[in-house]
Amino acid sequence: MARRARPAWLLLLVPLALTIAWTGLNHDVRFVLGTLQTAGRAGLSPSEVFVHRPMAYRLVLALADAGSSLPVPGREAVVRVLALVAVLLVALLLRAGLLRYRPAPEATAVAAATGIALALAPNWDFLQPEWLAVVFAAGGVGAALRIRRPVPAALLGGALLALTVLVKYTTAPTAVVALGVVAVLDRRRALLTGVLGAPIGLGLFGLTILIEPREWRWFRELSTLNGASPLSRGFAVSDARALAGTVLNEALAVPVVALLPVSVVVLARLAAGRRARLAWLLLPAAAVFVVLAAVVLQGQWFQYHLAALVPFAAAVAGLAWARWSTEHGGPPRALVLPALALGVGIPIVSAATTEWRLAHGTPVYAALAVLVVGGVLVALRDRGRTWPAAALLGASAVFVVPVWPSAPYSFDAIHADYTNTERVAAARLDERLFAPVRAQIGPDTPVVYLAFGDMAYFFGNPASCRYPAPVFVQRGTYIPAVRALESYRENLGCLERPDAGYLVVQPSWLALDRLPPDVAAGLRSRFDCDRALPAGELTVCPRR
Repeated sequence: MARRARPAWLLLLVPLALTIAWTGLNHDVRFVLGTLQTAGRAGLSPSEVFVHRPMAYRLVLALADAGSSLPVPGREAVVRVLALVAVLLVALLLRAGLLRYRPAPEATAVAAATGIALALAPNWDFLQPEWLAVVFAAGGVGAALRIRRPVPAALLGGALLALTVLVKYTTAPTAVVALGVVAVLDRRRALLTGVLGAPIGLGLFGLTILIEPREWRWFRELSTLNGASPLSRGFAVSDARALAGTVLNEALAVPVVALLPVSVVVLARLAAGRRARLAWLLLPAAAVFVVLAAVVLQGQWFQYHLAALVPFAAAVAGLAWARWSTEHGGPPRALVLPALALGVGIPIVSAATTEWRLAHGTPVYAALAVLVVGGVLVALRDRGRTWPAAALLGASAVFVVPVWPSAPYSFDAIHADYTNTERVAAARLDERLFAPVRAQIGPDTPVVYLAFGDMAYFFGNPASCRYPAPVFVQRGTYIPAVRALESYRENLGCLERPDAGYLVVQPSWLALDRLPPDVAAGLRSRFDCDRALPAGELTVCPRR
């Protein structure tokens, strides 16, 4: 068995070659790393710093940032290597757990597809809390199924599922889906894992608050800070439209998500009995529903909020692929033919200009729908198989689409103008433009940032404040309720730090004129922006 599995695991080397070399990290991950770095240089630990992410996530990223003293490309390569090693280990654990319940081809296909989907996830997904939650969840499933004794299995699996929740809280649906996977294979273990995992999660959350009492306040304030959430304003018809647009964009960004209905129908076709066929239709639908519920709850419609769907869809496709191949001697045409079409077609339309994509979304989505419906119809009637070479080409094309150089963060929604290549070029430009100013003011000079965290990531000067990126102040400029929060007042206090030699402003994110008049006047009285040093999109104002 081990020899036949080895080639499948060699596929996991492909992500290393494709992603480490050039892709870099997305702006949100740089936000977290930059905020932790600039506060850390002023003596604050990751547990003390607010970055709009829970402590569990902050600590994991701080541990991953082992190359923080390296130049940015080397630093990000280290982070990616560590993340991909974790993915490989989790995929191996998942396969080992599945092997106790399913044949080797199925266990290998599911685990390999999950690992490759995580490693080749869209750049906006990679290392986001939703992505990290799936890594923990996959490990939780593997541990809960692999360890022979039920109680130790449930303890380790429950601890990993607790971390799945704690990296963002809105990632709880990912833990629910993982428990559902365990329940399909072993209901007793799933129940025990859930029963033990809940108090472990509560205990870790309590420990978090014990370490940093502000964490409880930040937890309670998050819904106010996210003013777009239906928790704050109620659900509207516009939310349904926005959700549909987000899902369509995800299907175009990640073809394996578009193929999920086809994979489900293939598995339903292979199921023995009406009850099993119905389960294959209902259970994946329930998993998708809980993931979408978390997206609606946040109400921001960012593509990475759907990150859990990518490995889930890949795992289902891998299972359909392996099960059909076992029964029919080769992969199903219903999956391979649409995969070939999507693997070729999506890079072509995605490489078009942003203006073209914004103007042609409807026909592109219609073509996508026709292709998926065609795949479902073929799956309902198909009894054949495809050539192995075509099947391998289709699988490779589907998985590589998200990391293609021209792949945009979304087709025609938020950050449609961000592509993998453009983000790399923007990072290099920021580094080049910031370097002379940093050299002039000195890299160890404390500053106050009125900038998004990725600007602090590249600028790098220390900020002796719990809120190096002033998220509460920035949100307070357009969400009135935020101005009543205690953290908002605490964040304002950071702007008065007497040790700061410069004010670093990113006008596109938080211009001085958007601040309350008295706050803006106080900053102008302390910093001379008439003598500002230009640094790309930043304005660096010296102290008077």
